[in-house]
Amino acid sequence: MAWTDSLQALIMIIVSSISVLFVVYGAFGGFGGLFESLEAKYPEWLAVPGPGYFNQAAFVALALPWFFFSLSNPQVSQRLFIPRSLGAMRTMVMGFMVFGFIYTFISIIWGFSARLLLPDLASGDLATPSLLALNIIPTSISLLVMVGITAAAISTINSIILTLSSMVSQDILKTMNPVIEESRLFSLGRFFVPLFALVTFLFASLKLGLIAILSVASSAGLLVIVPAIIGAFFWKRGTAAGAITSIVIGGIAAFWFQFGGVKPLGWGPGVWSGIISTALFVIVSLLTTPPGEKAEAFMAYVNGALKENNAI
Repeated sequence: MAWTDSLQALIMIIVSSISVLFVVYGAFGGFGGLFESLEAKYPEWLAVPGPGYFNQAAFVALALPWFFFSLSNPQVSQRLFIPRSLGAMRTMVMGFMVFGFIYTFISIIWGFSARLLLPDLASGDLATPSLLALNIIPTSISLLVMVGITAAAISTINSIILTLSSMVSQDILKTMNPVIEESRLFSLGRFFVPLFALVTFLFASLKLGLIAILSVASSAGLLVIVPAIIGAFFWKRGTAAGAITSIVIGGIAAFWFQFGGVKPLGWGPGVWSGIISTALFVIVSLLTTPPGEKAEAFMAYVNGALKENNAI
């Protein structure tokens, strides 16, 4: 799966870069023309907070969950177990960062182009198909872009479904029945793959909102597991009760903030879910007894492995 994901990511970023260059140079004569047009027609889009949506509170609420994205999203964090060495892991992490950095600029330029060329779009999600339908981009490039989008979608959904099915079989079913055979677990995991695929299809058919907002909402919910993950490696006083409480109650709070439209002090769910889960993890851990010997043994093992691989 690692090689197929890498190939799909490569296709995605290459065709996206080519399509952006066609739009920028075909419609505006270059990046200078693009920003001159923006300055003349939509100067507010070149300033912070823009038309008014991306104020400081909105930016923090959207950026904070993404900052911990590689830890909080299990379909991403599981890739930390794939590299054959610490050096390969560093390369993977740096590649992930570079890919995200480049694609951020691609998305911004694409959005600016859509604002100028298609000012009356009913939804931001229509920007890509509407731009591809223009005569600026050759049909062959448009087809490659659609292939790149499909590759990205497949790469994401197969990772999520496989991760969820393995979590159900390994983290839930095996915990409930430790003596269960591996072949039985494998069969149960395969059963959940089409089940989760069906649930995903039904959810997507609801068309609940902008893709970007929905993805940030999921990251805001998953942010609640970050305090427990960090605490497991850096705080010996953390307890299982603190971790479970912070995840369960923090998740409920994130759901309420997101779908209840609740924004205390103007801050979004991505901020409050992190604050609540962190506070609960610390408070409940301090009120319960930590596994002192296990914590010492675990930290000794981790530090020893890190020193052995020259990581610290």
